[in-house]
Amino acid sequence: TGPRHATATVEIAGKTVEAGGFLLIGADGVWSAIRAFGRLPAKSRFSGELAWRATIGADSVAGEALAAVGAANCVTTFLHPGFHLVAYPVSNGMAFNLAAFTRGEIIAEGWSGRADPNILAGAMRGTAAALARLAEDAGPWTAWPIHTVDQGQPWTTPAGIALIGDAAHAMTPFAAQGAAMAIEDAATLAGFVAASPADPGSALAAWEKVRRPRIAKVTRRGAVNRFAWHAAGPVAVARNLFLKLRSPEKLAADLDWLYGWRPPEVGDRR
Repeated sequence: TGPRHATATVEIAGKTVEAGGFLLIGADGVWSAIRAFGRLPAKSRFSGELAWRATIGADSVAGEALAAVGAANCVTTFLHPGFHLVAYPVSNGMAFNLAAFTRGEIIAEGWSGRADPNILAGAMRGTAAALARLAEDAGPWTAWPIHTVDQGQPWTTPAGIALIGDAAHAMTPFAAQGAAMAIEDAATLAGFVAASPADPGSALAAWEKVRRPRIAKVTRRGAVNRFAWHAAGPVAVARNLFLKLRSPEKLAADLDWLYGWRPPEVGDRR
């Protein structure tokens, strides 16, 4: 890379392809290869959390088990000190995706790995019998380790490299905003670069400065969610009471800063 030009050589289906441009954008996720360039941080770190995933048919045994404890037409989240489980319809309601989150030991990097199912079963110890039965009927589960990236490290270089999304600032998924932050990154980065085509290095630095507070706030929200969703004892009682007494409209309004966000004008460096 250079101040005004970047060349990438990649192998696709056994063929080597070379492409050029004036920036190199790393949008290649938490296990980014682009981070190895330009003295950007080269490794993510394991958060201590595992994510578990299964897809079940609505008319399957597991689907019937879900219907007994959850809603078929919306996202349902089950909370417990040892785990939380999110269920939501896909394929026009013909199937459901299940995603569970537990503490666990590090496993191989990847999105469709295997982990000891006893970890999930152990995390669910003491939960409602119907929910435990749903988890058993839904198997086998695939698992992946949740990794994060140190947000104190740079996302851009003067040489024309920028990281976006999980490659730059992978966070735990408890705010469910990883993909959204990547889209925001891309949209705002395009605006800054378009506004300063003659000086892309300065555009990258300005963009990074503007994006950091937003990413930090979303990350903090995820940490709050994780604490609340896995609460036990009096804290869990207080959480449940708060959710019961606060109207859906007020709960939604609490997140206006997140879902109602609009990209700043390029000249607005706040």
